[in-house]
Amino acid sequence: MSDSATPLRVGLLGAGWFGREAHLRNLLSISGVEVVAASSRSQSSLEAARAIAGGSLRTFHDWEKVLELELDAVIVALTNDQHCRATMEALSRDMHVLCEKPLALTLADCDRMIALADERQRVLQVGHEMRFQSLYRHMKQMIERGDVGTLRLMWCREYRGPMRPGWRSSEKLTGGTLLEKNSHHFDLFCWFLGPGPKRVLATGGRDVLLDREVLDNVQVLIEFEGGRRAMLELCLFAPYGGDTEIGVVGDGGRIDSWNQAQRLVHHRFDLPERMELATADSAEEAGFRDASGRIDRGILAELKHFVDCCRNGSTPLTDARSARLSVALGLAAQESIRRQEGVWLEELSACG
Repeated sequence: MSDSATPLRVGLLGAGWFGREAHLRNLLSISGVEVVAASSRSQSSLEAARAIAGGSLRTFHDWEKVLELELDAVIVALTNDQHCRATMEALSRDMHVLCEKPLALTLADCDRMIALADERQRVLQVGHEMRFQSLYRHMKQMIERGDVGTLRLMWCREYRGPMRPGWRSSEKLTGGTLLEKNSHHFDLFCWFLGPGPKRVLATGGRDVLLDREVLDNVQVLIEFEGGRRAMLELCLFAPYGGDTEIGVVGDGGRIDSWNQAQRLVHHRFDLPERMELATADSAEEAGFRDASGRIDRGILAELKHFVDCCRNGSTPLTDARSARLSVALGLAAQESIRRQEGVWLEELSACG
């Protein structure tokens, strides 16, 4: 635990577009946080970071140099293939870590990170910010309240334009579309449906965006204990602006939601009417947009949660163990596509 009267000294590993616009800008708005340094291999990114944070921000081309400073915590916003090494280095120096998703590209690396965080008694939070979005927090409360009865099915359907070009087009640097893009959705599936995913059956391809190495369309079916199921459908070559539809249905009703509209509709089977709700953006979060022009929400809330966990020594809502399960589901789905058959998670030692 740290003294709340003492500023939490934070370093940013990876001051690319997302590191700056999502993490740096929001960190600077949080009381009691001092952003000390940032790294990027790009000189223009470092100059942009200094323009945001001011001339006192120390900048380095090598992220390891940031870890040589006296810091309490770091944000790991590097390419996915560097998440494990950077997190392990920071934890070994007794720094708390918020690591962007996915936690790592293998389950063995996830286990190493979790073990070291436990050994050092440091916070290891993962950037699954959808749990912090007001829309999904409200859905979670409705499910727990019994508004759909016993939950049976869940789905996510996202037809959108391509992701930001660059390293996200690389299979090696990202670990693939399902780890880079859909770990968020796998995390929501497990948060809503509860523990117990057992088997994954997936299909997908690289059919249109042939200048990239990663899948541009996927369908993933996940079977949970007790016959519960979740379905993911993703297309990255649809016209820009398509909303992400996430829904659940149980034996007492259903909820449909739309991410960008921040809207949900609730139907109960025992009543003829339906309930519609629109959740408002906070003024602090409105306006941050991704490569497709979509508003990206929940990041400020997740950063505030991280700061609180660092100060209190509490376990994050999006801890590394829950993030490991999202990695396992992504790896199982990619293996299912490769083998053209269902994959049991126990084959990947995902439930151990």
